[in-house]
This record gives sequence, structure tokens and C-alpha cells, in this order.
Amino acid sequence: MNTHTNSFQLPLPLDSGVVPQPAPRAWRYLLADSLVFSKSVEDGIRIQKPACEKLALWISRLVICGQCATIYVENLSLTTKEMQNVAVLCKQKGVSLINITVTSEAKQNLVVGPW
Repeated sequence: MNTHTNSFQLPLPLDSGVVPQPAPRAWRYLLADSLVFSKSVEDGIRIQKPACEKLALWISRLVICGQCATIYVENLSLTTKEMQNVAVLCKQKGVSLINITVTSEAKQNLVVGPW
């Protein structure tokens, strides 16, 4: 007597936990007036630095979006309260915030990473 079983396999949904998900791309943002990323930086986005009163809000929004690894800010200047709030957000989301100080003496200098 022959018994045959027919079976088929359905594809697993992507959110099942069995199918590995690619890591989301983590961007590096540069908020600056005079600095730019080199052309070889593929995951870098340069944004014109906003006015001082809006800077903390912009940084917070970039951190909260969840796709940010590092934020570089030219001549970062925040109040103590703003800095505390931004630091808490950065710690929660695993984002690095880096101040790049630019002075008139360093006009021709080249800043090189990785950071």
C-alpha cells in the first residue's frame, strides 16, 4: 500500500522574525555654514545650518527620525537645557553628536574622519 503526502510551503512574511531584515541605512548629517562632506561620502547629507534659535529643534528632529547615526554641527552652540534634551535623545537613539569648531585660523585646513 502506497501512501503519499503532499505538502507545500508558503513564503514567510517579512515581519515573522524568521526572515532576516536588512539593517536600515544610517545617515550622517552635517549642519554647517561653510563645511561640506567630500564627494566620497555616500551616506552623508549636508544641510545649511539653521538659525541658533531653531538649531536644537532641527537636531532633535534628525535624531527622532531614527535613521541617523551621526550629526556633525559646525560651531555648535546650545543652551544648557537644550544640550541636556538633545543629549538624552541622542543616548536613547544611539546617535553621536559632534561639534566641529571652525575658526578663522583654520580656513584652509581639511578635517578627515572616520569619526
